[in-house]
Amino acid sequence: MQVMYDGYTFSGFSGNQTYTTELIRFLTEKYPHHTYRLLTKWGRKNTGKVFDEFNPSIQASGILPPPLLLGKAFRTPVKALGNMLIRKAAGSADLYHATNPNHFPSGLRNGVVTLHDLIPLYDKPWTQDSSKQFYRNHIRSILNQARIIFTVSDHTASDALKYFPETEGRLITTPLAASLLFTPRPHDRELRKRYNAGDHAKPYMLYVGEIQPRKNIHGLLSAYDNLPARQRSSVDLLIIGSVRTSYNKQYFEHALDRLGSRNGIYHLQNIPPDDLACFYSNAMLFIFPSFYEGFGLPVIEAMSCGCPVVTSSTTSLAEVADDAAITVMPGEQEQLEQAISDMIDHEEWQSTYRQRGLQRAQSFSWTRTAELTMNGYNLALDT
Repeated sequence: MQVMYDGYTFSGFSGNQTYTTELIRFLTEKYPHHTYRLLTKWGRKNTGKVFDEFNPSIQASGILPPPLLLGKAFRTPVKALGNMLIRKAAGSADLYHATNPNHFPSGLRNGVVTLHDLIPLYDKPWTQDSSKQFYRNHIRSILNQARIIFTVSDHTASDALKYFPETEGRLITTPLAASLLFTPRPHDRELRKRYNAGDHAKPYMLYVGEIQPRKNIHGLLSAYDNLPARQRSSVDLLIIGSVRTSYNKQYFEHALDRLGSRNGIYHLQNIPPDDLACFYSNAMLFIFPSFYEGFGLPVIEAMSCGCPVVTSSTTSLAEVADDAAITVMPGEQEQLEQAISDMIDHEEWQSTYRQRGLQRAQSFSWTRTAELTMNGYNLALDT
């Protein structure tokens, strides 16, 4: 079997990038007799440091134009060219797997797609207008053309059935997992010093994820600011995540401006995965109060590093966390503030949820994700 993938997501630190690279890496390990062909950008005949370039199961073809080849004004026609090239190349493979619906060319006859979420269909300021327009105009057609639809959680599958009941029978849940490097690490006295992020001896709570309204950053900051004075002054808050748009930058600044004080709050970006694992491991508590997630990979990463978790009780987060985290209703500030305060004051709670999280994280593995995906490929070929 030859499976083809687009290579737009082989860089950066996004959840989509993690999904694509880890999936292909574990597919090649478990099913090395198949061929995995990666369509990369023009002039790039290998996958750089992402995969072992000597892996005989992986082939790379540098045929995709960079999205900003002609600047933002011509992004649409460049994308159309890329889709045409993908469609032509996919004809030589058994299957083409679009690991993001944005990279599924219309008219593809042998395509499968991964649906991470349907957030753009919600009437909330959670995605850019361009993403909302793409999903409203194209997602039904893409899902109808795909032979198999992989979803990263049962919640996303449920959403798909709610909006597009015709997808029934073609949905396969393939949960994500933490990369293998996310394991408990010893305390690193120099870690915070390297990033100018406060006193290494002071405990800190942690958030990891994009800075934007859907992640409920304003609720997190407010909950921290409203902690009892003795807790507020004794524990820092580290926020690790990118600010991708001017709107999100303004949102973040506004949320900070509304606080009584910015003392103890540190914002970091572009942290390498190895150091990120250390930040998780060294944290007193991981807080992820998002309003909506398709999966919620940082929750499993934190658990894998032995960090106790407070997260939301809605969407996929309840499914991922199960009983291994304290869960609260997003938007209910008193619940969030109480959960954080209780966790700070009770070391036995921290220990309990640290152990529960480590056990829960073992329920997710990229090997299992690869197995479920290969089952889906075989079903797609029988369709």
